[in-house]
Amino acid sequence: MANWKHFTRLHTWIFRRTGGRLGASLGGIPMVFIDTIGRRSGLVRTAPVAWYPYEGDITVVASNNGQDHDPDWWLNLKEQPLAEIQLGTERYRARAEEITGPEREAHWPEIVRRNPLQRIHQARTRRILPVVRLRKLERLR
Repeated sequence: MANWKHFTRLHTWIFRRTGGRLGASLGGIPMVFIDTIGRRSGLVRTAPVAWYPYEGDITVVASNNGQDHDPDWWLNLKEQPLAEIQLGTERYRARAEEITGPEREAHWPEIVRRNPLQRIHQARTRRILPVVRLRKLERLR
């Protein structure tokens, strides 16, 4: 786990240092960088997450690599749903909304088609992996 945290920090640093020109995908999977406010610390926390197009917005999956608990970035968004997003070179504010029920079920096959690892992550845990829509609010910078 420690190696993954170091890798994530390096990936984020490269992405930010190049203004999103490098690191926008990882292993062919497009990545978005989500800045949330830490629910306990109040500090800005950045998480690179695979993303999927959805009705003019994007979705992300709070898979946490199939662990039995939600990732911190999703817990932060549940507490404060406003976030700053960097998608490639574009930065914007977004509101996080979990999609559930039939809407989630309709979108899930497209997520798995684009990233088969999500099926593996879902199989590792009993929890239903949250699918989170990041609804674009306003462009930044």
